[in-house]
Amino acid sequence: MHLRGPMNLTQLAVYTLPGTVSGKRSSSTDFSSSTTLFSASATTTRENSTPTTFQSVFSTYATSTDSDSQSSVATTSTDPSSSLQPSTVVKADAGSWSRVAYYQSAASAQATGFAFLNNRGNDAVSGTWDSTFGNSLSYASSDGTTCANISTPFNGNLSTSEVELAVFTNQVCNGDCDYTRPKSVAHHGWSGEAKAFFIEFQADHYNNTPGSNQGLIQDAPAWWFLNANIPRILQYGDDRNGNPCSCWAYGCGEFDAFEILEMGEMRAKSTLHRQGNIEGGDSNYFLRPVGKTIKVAVVWNDYDITVAILDDSFSFSETLTASQIADIVSYSEQSNTDSLFAIGT
Repeated sequence: MHLRGPMNLTQLAVYTLPGTVSGKRSSSTDFSSSTTLFSASATTTRENSTPTTFQSVFSTYATSTDSDSQSSVATTSTDPSSSLQPSTVVKADAGSWSRVAYYQSAASAQATGFAFLNNRGNDAVSGTWDSTFGNSLSYASSDGTTCANISTPFNGNLSTSEVELAVFTNQVCNGDCDYTRPKSVAHHGWSGEAKAFFIEFQADHYNNTPGSNQGLIQDAPAWWFLNANIPRILQYGDDRNGNPCSCWAYGCGEFDAFEILEMGEMRAKSTLHRQGNIEGGDSNYFLRPVGKTIKVAVVWNDYDITVAILDDSFSFSETLTASQIADIVSYSEQSNTDSLFAIGT
C-alpha cells in the first residue's frame, strides 16, 4: 500500500482471515480470477450544503485472469443475471480476522510486520539508481524524505505531497518474488483473497516546498494500493525508449481508496485502475479530514473491495470478528443513501 502527504498518520493495521492465504505470493493487491465488486462509503454534499453519507457499490460483471508474472490480461464478459448480485455483497466468512501488522506513531513510533520504503534508491545507502530507470525502492528515513540503510519506523508525518511511502510486509524477497529490479530493496506484499487494511490519519492543507515543486502535484494526500510487482520494478516512468517497464500498463492492478486529485481539494475519490481491463469509479467521494483524524477501512473479501469510514471509537485490536467485518462491508440495496455503479458490463 502507498501513502502520499500531506498526512499525519496515527495508526495503520493489516488483518488477514486465516486459511485464505495459499503460500507466499508477491502481490499487494490480488484481482485475479474474480468477479469484482467494490463498494465505497462516501461523503458528499447536496445543494443545501448538508453533508450526507452515501454507500456506493461499483459492480463489474466480468471474469479476469492474470498473474504476477504475466503482462497480459484476458477478460471474459458474463451474463449479469448469473453473477454476484448486490444482496450478496454483505457476506463475510466465518471466523476471526488476525492482525498481522500494526503501526502507531505515538512516542516512540512502533511498527510490527511493516517495512516503510520509498523511491529514493541510492547505491551508497539502500536500493540503487541509474540513468535509465532512475531511483529504485529503498528503505525510507523516519520522515520519508530520504533513504535509510535499514528498515526504519516512520515518524508519522508526511509533510507535503512531495513525500510518498510504499508500505510492504517485513518479509524480504529471497528468490520467491516475481522479477525485482537488481540491487533494489524488495519486500513481499500481502497475499490472499481476504485481507483488510485500516488507517487513522489527518490530512491538513500544506503546499510543497517553495522552489522544489518540479511540477509535482501538491496539497493532494492519498492512500492507494498497487500490485507489488509495480513498485518492485518501476513505479513511475518508462525506460529510455519510452516503453513501460512494470505491469501497471497491462492491467495488473491499482486501487485508489482515498485520493485527492487536485491541489487543495476536499473531495477524496475511490477508483479501480486496470489498463485494458475492468476499471472505473463514480462521482461519490469522502470528505478530507482537516483538523481531525478519521479511521478508514479497506476490506478485500469474497472478491469484493469495500471502503468505509469507521466510528472514532473503532479499535484496531489484535483480532476482528466476522460480525465486525460484516458490519463494515454491509450494503443495502433498499437504502436511499446507497448506490450501485456498474463497471465493465
